[in-house]
Amino acid sequence: MIFIHQLISEVQVVVSAGGWVFQALLLLAFGIAFSLFSLWHSMRLPEAPFLPSDEWMTLLKGGKDRETICEHLRIQLCKTGDLPHRLQEVGQRLFATAERRFAFAFVMIGAAPLLGLLGTVSGMFNTFYGMSSNSTAAPIDIISGGISEALITTQTGLIIGVPTYIVCAWLRSRHQDLVVKFGLLESQLLQSNPLLTSDH
Repeated sequence: MIFIHQLISEVQVVVSAGGWVFQALLLLAFGIAFSLFSLWHSMRLPEAPFLPSDEWMTLLKGGKDRETICEHLRIQLCKTGDLPHRLQEVGQRLFATAERRFAFAFVMIGAAPLLGLLGTVSGMFNTFYGMSSNSTAAPIDIISGGISEALITTQTGLIIGVPTYIVCAWLRSRHQDLVVKFGLLESQLLQSNPLLTSDH
């Protein structure tokens, strides 16, 4: 319990010293975390058509039942008519949501260091204000508060931005790998379609 009280006290001190920019950075951090979680969830293909999402993952990543699942998917797609058009629609349903969320996630991640830089400017402004102020408060208190705000917000912006950018880039790489594997699966299904191969 003593450790928890000390931790809460330290957090309150940091939040107070960081000012409104630090609080905005905390809100941004929660938004980035939610965005990354939704990206990870969308890459599990929850809206996958024709097959359950786990079978789609087996198809794209490989597995012992891949050929059986692939044949079942080919039969399902052939029943719907135009196979190339249907595959294009399937690809959109599988990957379009993640594509949109990646763009939004990278914008929020890029905003974190910039918001930290805004805190740096705000802190330095308070520092210079303290140096020239004639208020009853001790100038050293105003100066140290401004320097604390500048350092805390700058560090927080980098701590939020750098690791989350690495995580988002890793998720992006995995997503692109799934897209490439879907393209290979698409070619395989088109080549195995007797209606298409008979035209050539």
